[in-house]
Amino acid sequence: SKSRNVGNAVTGIFSKHKGTMQENLERMGKEAEVKVKVANNNYRKLLNSTNAIRRDFYDVQLPKILASVMSLIEEVDECLKWSLGKYAYAYECAVLADALTLKPSNGDPGMMEMIEDIDSKTDLDNFLRFTAHQSGRVDRTSIPYKEYEMSPIARTYANPKTIFGVPLATQVERDGHAIPLIIVKCTKAVEAFGLQNEGIYRQSGQSSQVARLRNEFNLDADNVDLQPSANAADINNITSVLKMYLRELPGGLIPHPHRDTLLGMFPFEDDQQPQQDTEGMVGVVVRTMRALPRMNVEILDYLILHLDKVQAFQEFNMMNSENLGIVFGPTIIPSGDDPVNAAMDIRRSAKVVKFVLDNRRAIFESL
Repeated sequence: SKSRNVGNAVTGIFSKHKGTMQENLERMGKEAEVKVKVANNNYRKLLNSTNAIRRDFYDVQLPKILASVMSLIEEVDECLKWSLGKYAYAYECAVLADALTLKPSNGDPGMMEMIEDIDSKTDLDNFLRFTAHQSGRVDRTSIPYKEYEMSPIARTYANPKTIFGVPLATQVERDGHAIPLIIVKCTKAVEAFGLQNEGIYRQSGQSSQVARLRNEFNLDADNVDLQPSANAADINNITSVLKMYLRELPGGLIPHPHRDTLLGMFPFEDDQQPQQDTEGMVGVVVRTMRALPRMNVEILDYLILHLDKVQAFQEFNMMNSENLGIVFGPTIIPSGDDPVNAAMDIRRSAKVVKFVLDNRRAIFESL
């Protein structure tokens, strides 16, 4: 069985070529000889090419590389010689200068002679005699204390009159002004330069300029001058400072014990009518105002009068009592502590300010 398998395998090899086994072997030998010759010719060509590259490298490229390296070495050597020569010259000059300093050649005294002439005891005696001769007797009494005289600007920075975030009663008692100067100066500037500015009190000023004005008022409101064109150029900077001051006033102009009474005049829903008629609501406002501290009432009277002047120019500035109420409602009447009703409180405070503006004469003439 094994012999038959081998025979079949041999028969399979030569089954592709017709003819005897001897003929097939000769044909295969000739094909192998041809392949060997082709491979040998290819090897010879590649070897010739390799030898040509080697000869070019050793005969042409390598001499060029060595010549470049030698040229570079020579250049480095020349540079090194020049640098060492320069260093030697500089060193020689320095040594010579030191020698001349120690012993000058022109006859002037050198350092060695100066060192030999040092006599600390004699120098001290000469100094003491000279000092005693110039100054006379020494006053040994204690120096009296004298207070340092500061400039007005330094005194202002040392003792600032802070107003932002300071209770109203503290400001009025300290500064001696019934109406804080920041309110007076800002409102006068608006009445002088901004009554016809569209969106006055509604547009915000430049943050850097607002911060600058805030710092000036916080140092000393007496020395702040809002009349120059530098401040009046953008009236919104001044209005922003005023609103910021009123917002940061502890308790607001209308403190919490009284705010609920005024807010209660208006229902929570916007589409509902006030719970009282105009005359009854004026009475509520008047009674609430009378319960406030006198200084709060005077400031409110001054501020509402100013806002009335602003709305008189609503044809130009587009700020009627409703818009002014939206701006100054949350500023004059602070929101409550309940975050759920905060948004509703803001809307109702705007209505309160609008109502007070629309009925200013009836309210404040009754106080």
